[in-house]
Amino acid sequence: MRSLFRAGADRSDRNATPVVALAHNEANILREFLAHYRSICRPSFFIVDDRSDDGTAEILAGEPDVTVFHPVLGSDYRQHQATWRNEILDAYGDGLWCLVPDIDEHFVWPDAEDRPFADYCDALADEGAEAVVTLMVDMYADAGLRDHVFDAGLGHSLREAFPYFDGPAPAPHGYFMRRLRRRALSQYATPPVRLLGGMRARLFDGIDVPSPIASFLLERLHRLDRPIHAALPERAAERLAWRLTKHTLKGQATKVGLLRWRRGLSFNAGPHKVDGHLPVSESIAAFLHYRFTRGIGGVEYALARGNHHDGSRAYREVLERAELMARSPVWTYSRRYWSSRSLDGLIRDIPAARS
Repeated sequence: MRSLFRAGADRSDRNATPVVALAHNEANILREFLAHYRSICRPSFFIVDDRSDDGTAEILAGEPDVTVFHPVLGSDYRQHQATWRNEILDAYGDGLWCLVPDIDEHFVWPDAEDRPFADYCDALADEGAEAVVTLMVDMYADAGLRDHVFDAGLGHSLREAFPYFDGPAPAPHGYFMRRLRRRALSQYATPPVRLLGGMRARLFDGIDVPSPIASFLLERLHRLDRPIHAALPERAAERLAWRLTKHTLKGQATKVGLLRWRRGLSFNAGPHKVDGHLPVSESIAAFLHYRFTRGIGGVEYALARGNHHDGSRAYREVLERAELMARSPVWTYSRRYWSSRSLDGLIRDIPAARS
């Protein structure tokens, strides 16, 4: 590896599922992250500790199934986050089903409580798929986002602390699927769609109220029940509707959270897109996304660090909306998470598995 060096022992397990993540000062939620993935599969964790100083490094060093990496001198998150993931996956994930979450993301698949993760991967393989579009579902509490602070020492879980999420809602809110155009796919071919919406889009992206025609088109052509691989007439209808709906859909809620890695593939900055063409499942999975767990101080720290997209512009915009940060994000279409079935209407199974 050119941008990383291993810190400590190689604890990799070729018979386990590679779980590749990047960490910086995640001590308050790190044990929950490890526990979640241990509960859904037999994981082999590969975690880049990006110069943490809050106890993250000490937690990782004591875990028997975690192989830890540090950036080499001159390598940093803003420039090399994709490179870090790519190098680890090339070294340890070639030919394997791999999970690629952030530390604040917990992977969920349809009927997860009744169907083992390995069986879900087998069903994907039977479908001929090598990647799963993964919806980022923002989790929150009935309290102001500025007060969303998770203290692992209090004895409750992330799911208990932040039990709510946005369910399906009338246009322009809820979640939508936008098919990508050829120009976008020429650089990053997987996935062929983009998922949009959710709590952050609702609160911070200034969604415009669409015309009645645009609302009709959104409901008919862009909901998550649409096929990922659409037939020609459906694609033509979506193109005709593009001008009327393109300014309404906001938010970035797409990831490729589960894929069978091939050596030489490359993510974009985050694991939202892959440059190679992989067969994509008609199933949709989810990441329960616990973005707000350190209150207003966590947002201010992320902005000051400036390592996220466009100089952490999204964090700046959040801080500029002080009235929204102080208000509970719970609304009419919020749902409480109990199980994977709570995500009905957002995630879906492989068609053959449903029949």
